[in-house]
Amino acid sequence: MKKNEQGSMLMETVIVMPLLVALILGALQMAHIHVARQIVSYAAYAAARATLPVAGDKEEEEAKKAAQRILCWLVASPDFLHDGVMMPDPEAKSVKDRLLEFRVKKKNGWNNEVELKFAFPLVMPLAAQIIAYRFNPADYTRGEAGEHISKKKFGDEFTGPHLVFHERMSIPKPYIVKK
Repeated sequence: MKKNEQGSMLMETVIVMPLLVALILGALQMAHIHVARQIVSYAAYAAARATLPVAGDKEEEEAKKAAQRILCWLVASPDFLHDGVMMPDPEAKSVKDRLLEFRVKKKNGWNNEVELKFAFPLVMPLAAQIIAYRFNPADYTRGEAGEHISKKKFGDEFTGPHLVFHERMSIPKPYIVKK
């Protein structure tokens, strides 16, 4: 190694490492978002399916219970005491609060459409802030999040941004359940 090249590897590492860490955290957050999107979509499907075997006055209640049973997976937190994951009850406040909207619309007597909005926490540092502000430099100067982000506090330890997923699912009833 020549005398004038000493420390060049350290300098290259210092320049490249923040970019590499940001890319890794961004990839992890995008994978986390993809899995969450699939879970929210499945929750909408489960809610729509739960309306099939019940009478009309109980449809919304049963659909909401079905959606909450699926969505509690997205609110699970690490349980350091038992080296695992603590799964909240589907009726827990953390699940109910993040379910921003829930509706069952009746369409022509045979179809029920379930619509739900769920606030999913963005947990990766740096990547969450970049995603929350839509990659738009003008949003950084304003300091405001876009409409797809919820800044609401949900009563738990997490205070970061939440990505709002909006799903609709419709399953035709093969029959009408009478009371």
